[in-house]
Amino acid sequence: MTFRIIKYLNCIPSLEEKVTGRKTSIVIGNTFIERCTKLKENVIVRGDGKEIYIGKNCLLKNRVTIHVAARLQGTNIGKNCIIDEYSIIHACKLGNDVLIGSNSVVMDGSKIGNNVVIANNSLVPPGKKIPPFTLIAGSPVKIIKTINKKEFLNYRDSIINKKKSSFFYNSFNYRNFLHKKSLKKHFTDIPSSSFVACDVKISQKLTMKKNSSIWYSVIIFSSKKNGEVILGNGSNIQDNSIINTLGEVINIGKRVTIGHNVIMLGKCTINDDAVIGMGSILEKNCVVGNNSFVGANSYVKSGTIIPDNTIFVGNPAKFFRKVNDKERVFFKEGQKIYEGLTIDYKSV
Repeated sequence: MTFRIIKYLNCIPSLEEKVTGRKTSIVIGNTFIERCTKLKENVIVRGDGKEIYIGKNCLLKNRVTIHVAARLQGTNIGKNCIIDEYSIIHACKLGNDVLIGSNSVVMDGSKIGNNVVIANNSLVPPGKKIPPFTLIAGSPVKIIKTINKKEFLNYRDSIINKKKSSFFYNSFNYRNFLHKKSLKKHFTDIPSSSFVACDVKISQKLTMKKNSSIWYSVIIFSSKKNGEVILGNGSNIQDNSIINTLGEVINIGKRVTIGHNVIMLGKCTINDDAVIGMGSILEKNCVVGNNSFVGANSYVKSGTIIPDNTIFVGNPAKFFRKVNDKERVFFKEGQKIYEGLTIDYKSV
């Protein structure tokens, strides 16, 4: 076991024998992992609220993020599950022997039955229930077909031994959004009320305002000249997000949430009280309006203008509908939770 263990408040992760991981992976707080489970590079398991349970013989591949919905909803992952690269498991329940393709998102309150296969680039929306022995795909997912035990084992072999001809080969690869060149770090105006996780990698000018936060395994860099990221009061950039300024300015307003595993590329303006859903990608010259929401696993193309108080979803992201009053309150509550977490983690 070489990965990092972090206590959260009074909670220390409980790990059974032969749980292994890379030194870049982190397990936090109210987390229980059964024997022989393996964590690859930059896996983040954040039990800083309700419990996270991960069964025996699971495999979590590179840059997988496992999280909870504060103290409202935990995460339960059964035995023998395989979660492929850059996927997010958030406040949900996975049965035994679940296979999840890369770049997928499983959202709050969803329940995935035993021996379910989830294709690459899929979105399981909140509250979705998937019966056992099914293949699902899409954003949002649909049931493609029922599978038998033999078919399941073929899919399992495919996700373990990926080849270009295999079902789980994905043309999307988070590594394509990274750059090996390391520029000099620039930290500017980081107030004492803000939180930057211990493993964050920053090689750009960064201005953080009070009560803002940047979470585990976030990378902020440029594949061109130096740029700048401005993070407003109370805003947060969540785990495993990749921010490439492309030598430009990314301006993130007040009380903004940038969800887990978000990718941002070049000049963007995210206005106050906006939410960028987990697993989304934003290209350069995008503007997200006040109180607006980009749905999880969306792709916002270059030059997209998202008006105030609207929801955009899909690939490419398009207008879905207006934000309602209940959603506006819900978004604000989520942002306030992160301000509270910022205070908690600064005391660790």
